[in-house]
Amino acid sequence: MQINDIEMKMILDQGMLTRSLIETETAMKKCQMYNEMAQTADVKGFFQEQAKGLEDVLGYLNKGMAELQ
Repeated sequence: MQINDIEMKMILDQGMLTRSLIETETAMKKCQMYNEMAQTADVKGFFQEQAKGLEDVLGYLNKGMAELQ
């Protein structure tokens, strides 16, 4: 079975998006964990902001994945 260039690009794009989703979700969970472990309000605030930003990135990546399918 031969895969044309468009199908190959879609498969590669899905793979890159999947990898980015996994890496972003992992980073977000780490920020949430560090937020819980933090002792000072400044550090907690920093990690909360980072987690929120990564949550926004996850939404963007999920939107891109939905467009591919």
